[in-house]
Amino acid sequence: MTDGALSAQDYVDIQNLYARYNLTSDAGDAEGYASCFTDDGVLQIEPLGVTVQGRASFVAFKVKDAAGRGGRYRRHWNGSLHLEKIDADTARGRCYFHGFNGKPGELPVFADAGVYDDRIVRVGGAWRFARRHLTLDGSTWTAPRS
Repeated sequence: MTDGALSAQDYVDIQNLYARYNLTSDAGDAEGYASCFTDDGVLQIEPLGVTVQGRASFVAFKVKDAAGRGGRYRRHWNGSLHLEKIDADTARGRCYFHGFNGKPGELPVFADAGVYDDRIVRVGGAWRFARRHLTLDGSTWTAPRS
């Protein structure tokens, strides 16, 4: 299945993808968020039954998400990131996630937790999510609907 470990540069580049995803998502940067995925990428969120696919859908999803925050800010972190090389241009990533919401000037409160299971591919030299599957352990978040 694997033909060795990821290079140090690939590992760092994929870590930066995870960080960019979190930062753009939390900032409500819809274009930046969509750029973390391949053009036909898929995000599935269980048990909410949410599926988002394709660049335009990611932009619309993040615009609605940011608009529905009611003035609260969003922060989330990943931990225990494990990357597995599948081939030269494909990796599997798994990590824990926890998210927080807060009102400006106040400490955030714990809002959700879960596990990501990702298929990450290299496109034009850059790593992107081809598929993100988030299984929430629990959440106070209401997903934007189309």
